[in-house]
Amino acid sequence: MVKPRIFSCVLLLLLLFVAATPMLTVKSAKATKVAVQWGHLVPSGYPPSEPAAESWISDQIYWDFYDYSSFGPSNAYGTYTTLNNVIDVLQYCQYYTSWATTWWVGDYLPSGAHYGFYGHNQYNIFDYYVFAYANYHYWGSPYFWWQYIGPSKQYFDFIWTCTNGGLYFDSNGDTWDVDGITAANTSETQPDYTPENPFTDYGYVISSPYPNVVGMPLAWTGTTDMSTDGYVSPSGSYCYIGWENISPFMINVTENAIQYKWFPYYFRYALGIDNNGEYATIADSLDYASLRTCGSQSFDLSELYEGRWRYGMDGWWYSRMRVFGNSDMILPD
Repeated sequence: MVKPRIFSCVLLLLLLFVAATPMLTVKSAKATKVAVQWGHLVPSGYPPSEPAAESWISDQIYWDFYDYSSFGPSNAYGTYTTLNNVIDVLQYCQYYTSWATTWWVGDYLPSGAHYGFYGHNQYNIFDYYVFAYANYHYWGSPYFWWQYIGPSKQYFDFIWTCTNGGLYFDSNGDTWDVDGITAANTSETQPDYTPENPFTDYGYVISSPYPNVVGMPLAWTGTTDMSTDGYVSPSGSYCYIGWENISPFMINVTENAIQYKWFPYYFRYALGIDNNGEYATIADSLDYASLRTCGSQSFDLSELYEGRWRYGMDGWWYSRMRVFGNSDMILPD
């Protein structure tokens, strides 16, 4: 299978990110909906087989959208995951689409108070960039000002990186050290308790003369109003799935001895695959993926929802997959 490619040129974006092979044709009917697959790992330190696993699942998601949806998909995993390409796609979506969905896999990059992703050749992507270009347009010299161009079109985001999907703040944007949640537990052995997360918010807006926020869930969706347990209490127009603290590698295995890469693979239930062609809700798709990979009858009974201690980043962290917003959402067909 030939791996599809993304082009940063806005003109080619208008042609729906045509793949590198001439055997693939552009589906012009897909002009109003976009599905993009992004991701990149740190320069070193990951398991040798992890890049191939992340590339594989990004390819699978691309082909699922290509074959089973009216979305215009593009696989930008790896070398095409740069800040400039992300900016181009976000701006394109704001101006020319009605709906966008994003898959992102790879590594988290901290920068002071901000949250980010690693990009290719250190072209790293932070929350304030995503927020700005998902909601605004920048007018350069001689204007130097931002124009709000409307609510984000990034209605569904599935982000498989460490830390870019947690509750870390109170309603004032304040945070403090909580063992296992915002500070590493430095025990020599795995802790034997479940920490309580006292925080209520996944991000906050910084007061400044330009659009600036902290937190990837807020950055992609542009809203602070998503339900913080969108699986149990779904609401709103957006859905964001991410990891609070450490995310497992795609090649790591669940407690059911299945590699984690199969969880996003079986999430294809959302596109009607394995479901007689009927699109399913985000919640039902999480249930199906949980059953196939974790052996759990529903997502809220799975290790992902319940959370588990994981070691890394200088200690033990209590990590869980969080669903913000509306898991009753069904992707437009």
